[in-house]
Amino acid sequence: MLGALVATTIVVTVALCWAGWRLLDQQHAIDDQRAREQLESSADAIAAGIQGKVADAGERLSGWLSNPASLPPTIDGAVVLTIGPGEVLVAPPDGLPFVPVAGSPSPPADVFSAIEAMEFGANQLASAAERYRILSRHRDVQVRASALLRLGRVLRKSRDFAAARAAYQELSALGAVGTDDLPAELLGLDGQRAALVALGDHEGERRIAAQLLRGLDSGRWRITRGTAEFYRDEVSATSRPDSWRLADALSDVWGERDGGSLPTRGQRVFTGDDRSVLVFWRSNGNRCALLAAFAQSFFTSPASGAVAWQLSDPQGQVIRGDLAPPASSVARIVGSSGSEYPWTLHVWAASQSAASARSSRTILLAMMAAMLLFVWGAAYFMARAIRREAEVAGLQSDFVAAVSHEFRTPLTTIRQMAEMLEMDRLPTEERRRTYYRVLIGEAARLQRLVETLLNFGRMDAGAERYQFVEVDVWALVREVVGEIEPQARDAGKRIEVGSPDPGLAVRADASALALALRNLIDNAIKYSLADSTVSVHCRSENGRAAISVADRGVGIPPSEQQAIFRKFVRGRRAIDAHIKGTGVGLAMVQQIVLAHGGEIRLDSETGKGSTFTILLPAVGREEAVSSRSAVSVDG
Repeated sequence: MLGALVATTIVVTVALCWAGWRLLDQQHAIDDQRAREQLESSADAIAAGIQGKVADAGERLSGWLSNPASLPPTIDGAVVLTIGPGEVLVAPPDGLPFVPVAGSPSPPADVFSAIEAMEFGANQLASAAERYRILSRHRDVQVRASALLRLGRVLRKSRDFAAARAAYQELSALGAVGTDDLPAELLGLDGQRAALVALGDHEGERRIAAQLLRGLDSGRWRITRGTAEFYRDEVSATSRPDSWRLADALSDVWGERDGGSLPTRGQRVFTGDDRSVLVFWRSNGNRCALLAAFAQSFFTSPASGAVAWQLSDPQGQVIRGDLAPPASSVARIVGSSGSEYPWTLHVWAASQSAASARSSRTILLAMMAAMLLFVWGAAYFMARAIRREAEVAGLQSDFVAAVSHEFRTPLTTIRQMAEMLEMDRLPTEERRRTYYRVLIGEAARLQRLVETLLNFGRMDAGAERYQFVEVDVWALVREVVGEIEPQARDAGKRIEVGSPDPGLAVRADASALALALRNLIDNAIKYSLADSTVSVHCRSENGRAAISVADRGVGIPPSEQQAIFRKFVRGRRAIDAHIKGTGVGLAMVQQIVLAHGGEIRLDSETGKGSTFTILLPAVGREEAVSSRSAVSVDG
């Protein structure tokens, strides 16, 4: 039967696996098709987003070209530069550290020609300083700024660094006023730094240098690239912020003017080690509007994070994205081949899980696993039930054989002796009385065996009804031991009873408890070695009555100590030693003890014997006395 079950389970498993493999293969094809469609849709959405972003940038540039005053303070992470006659506008205002063209008109050169001849030609520094000081109060702010710049220079030549620093401080206070085509504030800060170096004030010099660095990096002044790089290299060797790359790109585009002006429209891509810079422009001849932005932030993906994409120009330069597209990517041309930006877009799944919708396959696999688990689980429990039924059948067969043997021996003895008595073949009256005693003993043995089987049958069926009364444990032990002592003497064993514990009582069915104790003592006698002693003790243990029966027999291996309390189970050593038994005694003892709210404990060591202990809730001494008094009065 087990073989047929295993074969059926294997066939069902193979069929399920084959069907599951076919379903998975079909689902894989469906998932791949669905993933491809999702990539196609994502590619279309991203391409449309890029084209829309470029078109929007072109429209804004055209609007700013016609009306520079409409430039907003911030423009979606980009920087817009408008260059016209006599004007340079930047949005946001601090977006660029330098611009392609800059400068303010300087004062007429003849204003300072005579004083400069006095300074450089005649080397009359004191007189030149005095003349510069007078012009530093001129009503024209540009003349005033240029005079302060020259005054600081003369004072430094005269080594009057403190006075030079004061002149430069006054110059820097004029802000963006142009002098010698540079902002007065920039020249004033640089002059202060030089004066502080000469004065040995390193802390002050570091403070002014930091102020100068912040002004350069934040685009505080409208200066050209060469000027910005010169002054920044003077004050710091640290890496430059991203705005410098945008300013570099705008300056490079402006430097490519053909005939002094840019084409009416166009775009350029500047690739770098980390991020690409995009520059778009519109021009009408008199004014030009340019937009610069990092491609990574300018082109944001309208799709979910499940896809990755890369944008490249016709030369293969990467505009956005830093991963090489796989062969399975979806390609789109952004803009026509004749447009100003015929870029190539590649879109692919960001991960394998995104490439195909795994959720359906996961559910399918989970269902298959559940089915296989159910099949194998059912097969396991069926096999276990069959094996247990086979074991029970074997145990029942052994039980029947053991009971038959138990009945056969006394019946054979009774029959033989009855035949001898009937034929009157006994020579003496003494022999006749001996035969009668044996017949009585064998009949009693048969009676005990039958009663044991009947009691076990009632207990196993749950039909046994117990009458709980107060039982004196010591008296019960003495009574049971007294009944079994003749049997022990006949077997060459003796029973040793421990010291009494007066007043120890339990609520129990006296006959059932006596039956359990009798079974334990009977087992101890059967499994004890020849000429050994069986010990019986009763004592109080943690509020419970403990009745222990110990033998010095073969012992019970640890692997069998749980199984021997099951019905029809006998220990292997007992079977090998041909010790008689039915295998129901300990099962019956356990049922009786559990029905009394107690437990049975086994301590055994192979070759040294076993100790069975019945633990039952004890009746308190005061409760026992009052109970007995009540019974006496009622009587």
